[in-house]
Amino acid sequence: MSNLITLQIEGVPSENGHILVSDFIERVENLLSTLNAIDRIVGHTAQPTLNYRIVDAKHSSPLSITIEPIIRTRVPKPNPRHIELRHERFFKELRAVRQNEPVSPEVDDSTLEHMQALVEGIGQEFTSARLFNGESDVELDATFETNVRRLLNEESQSYGSEEGMLEAVNIHGKSRACWIYPRIGAQRIRCDFLPGTREQIKENLGKYIRVEGLKFFRPNC
Repeated sequence: MSNLITLQIEGVPSENGHILVSDFIERVENLLSTLNAIDRIVGHTAQPTLNYRIVDAKHSSPLSITIEPIIRTRVPKPNPRHIELRHERFFKELRAVRQNEPVSPEVDDSTLEHMQALVEGIGQEFTSARLFNGESDVELDATFETNVRRLLNEESQSYGSEEGMLEAVNIHGKSRACWIYPRIGAQRIRCDFLPGTREQIKENLGKYIRVEGLKFFRPNC
């Protein structure tokens, strides 16, 4: 039961405490995006390894939905604690944001932006929300929003280089991002590459490479 995740949302008074369908769908999509981001961090993968099914839903105010993580069929020989490791990490990072504590170094801006999206619309689309299971309970409130915004804004930069295995790349549309996995330090590092270097990136997939450029990082992480 501890692996179940419940999202609880209280609607705004102007809607008599109800939630608009479009707003509810957006809340669930933001939750799944955050879960998938943490999944990729824990598994060092470009794609999430978990899917989710609805096991309970209640309309009585506040509205709540409970989901259960399941391992995708394409994952070979998963760790016996495959789900637990991702579940625990998800709540660990959320608690760190809510309590104004440092998040893990590999929690990049993209993941923080997914977390920020969890509270977008508070006070307008919903009055309050929370995520909980049998052990953890995180309020998605104005404090959470302030703290995650601070993390996104507290970014330093310097010129330097990093080495790691190039194992993931996003070249869809105008996207120019790849991820390297160092042997020590951060679990993975996102790299934005220059126009015209896409073929070079593709040719080096699966190889240990060195990248050089402007590095962005958050202090105390």
